[in-house]
Amino acid sequence: MPSTTQASSKTYSEFAAPIRNGDKPSFDVHVYFNQDNEQEVQLAADLRKSIEQEFPELVVYKTHHKPVGPHPIGQFEVAIFTPAQFGALVPWLAIHHGPLSIVVHPNTGVALRDHTQSAMWLGDRLSLNTGIFDKHKKMDELAVKLAELREAQDLPEDIV
Repeated sequence: MPSTTQASSKTYSEFAAPIRNGDKPSFDVHVYFNQDNEQEVQLAADLRKSIEQEFPELVVYKTHHKPVGPHPIGQFEVAIFTPAQFGALVPWLAIHHGPLSIVVHPNTGVALRDHTQSAMWLGDRLSLNTGIFDKHKKMDELAVKLAELREAQDLPEDIV
């Protein structure tokens, strides 16, 4: 057990930049299922219900029974706002996801990077439709530069 007299990292209470902190989700968790497979549809519905019971404070969004955005098959999304929520939900999902694939990605304002380089997978990795992010590429590049400037100048997130 670590010493309690040592100072703790501030990342126990807030996510490291450029991950969002505040009233918008810091991380998204997408739970995937094959919408044409009744067993997987039921497994996803059961997992969703378990998440809602075990973590009533979390926001669980609508279940999509078809591909939406970069997501190639049916899925539902869970929003994570705090490091404590992340630390509770992700290990729980590692044990309870069964055969379903899950991607966990940060929200930094750079959608392509968030869904690819910075994403973590539980279960089998799926191929996301990242082509939809092409139209956002220039904005993503500007967001990265802005984050770098903020960090270099030690500016808060709300200052542009």
